[in-house]
Amino acid sequence: MKPINKQMLILIFVLGTGGCDSKDTRLYSGYSHGDFIYLSASSTEKIDRLLVKKGERVVAGQALVEMEKFTAANARQRAEKNYQAEKALLVNLNSGDRPQELDVIRSQLERAHSAADRAQRQLERYRKLYAARMVSAAEWENIKDDHAQKNAQVKELANQLKAKQLPARQAEIKHQASRVAAAKLQWDQAEWDLQQSTLIAPQDAYVYDVLYRQGERPVGGKPIISLLPDDNIKIRFFVPESQLGNLYPGMKAQLSCDNCNENILAAINYISPEAEYSPPVIYSTRRREKLLFMVEAVPASAQAGLIKIGQPFNVEILTDE
Repeated sequence: MKPINKQMLILIFVLGTGGCDSKDTRLYSGYSHGDFIYLSASSTEKIDRLLVKKGERVVAGQALVEMEKFTAANARQRAEKNYQAEKALLVNLNSGDRPQELDVIRSQLERAHSAADRAQRQLERYRKLYAARMVSAAEWENIKDDHAQKNAQVKELANQLKAKQLPARQAEIKHQASRVAAAKLQWDQAEWDLQQSTLIAPQDAYVYDVLYRQGERPVGGKPIISLLPDDNIKIRFFVPESQLGNLYPGMKAQLSCDNCNENILAAINYISPEAEYSPPVIYSTRRREKLLFMVEAVPASAQAGLIKIGQPFNVEILTDE
């Protein structure tokens, strides 16, 4: 149903009150208006399932529409695997080389110790032979060099084993920790995108309209379904400038309509700061009576569900008298 044209309602109000000398300034004519909630998908995907129909009542948290999930699910899976890979690399940097690689170096160190022990024994034997002038100076120097090389190899492998057991440099670890945090954020984003594939009712409401059907592919951001919570139903009416000072937010009102079984209580929550109708050229005392200001009243929550959008209402302002 198309909403009532505001300019047309104002014109009817002006024509209807222009020839009336009624002194009752508490009665006004108005109509019901709704502030709709429009739900849309964040990306362009096909509608897989519509879970509600136009005219149904839904509750907060209820699933309304399911969009195609392949793209979002694929992105989430890739983000999860990337996060796990980055986290594993960080663990590796913190823990040093693998045990098997360390075992290889330990075996090499054991052989180096054995070779160094043989070189030590040979050095002691040649020391006596050289003192007895039974070996040449060249042979003695060769034995000493071999002994030094064998001991140097032991030190090299021992230091290598110690270095392999240490974690990576702090700068590398810090850099990798940043990559892990970034990968986790991407995973969280992908998880959120996947959750957005299902449109959820943000609050209890009435399904006012379903704008697309199953199998259609609406552009991302375009409304798919519109909801009307009871709290978003209002009554709009127009007050002449001369009577504006008698109204204020919080003031009580009583609503009545044709064939309504009961009157509806309401409270004024908004008075427009701008005139809805301005006479041409200049203002004058005679023309000021044509200035109208829009006023909104919110019906009681328990009775808001009885109101249909665009329905005409008589508004009676309740005074404290």
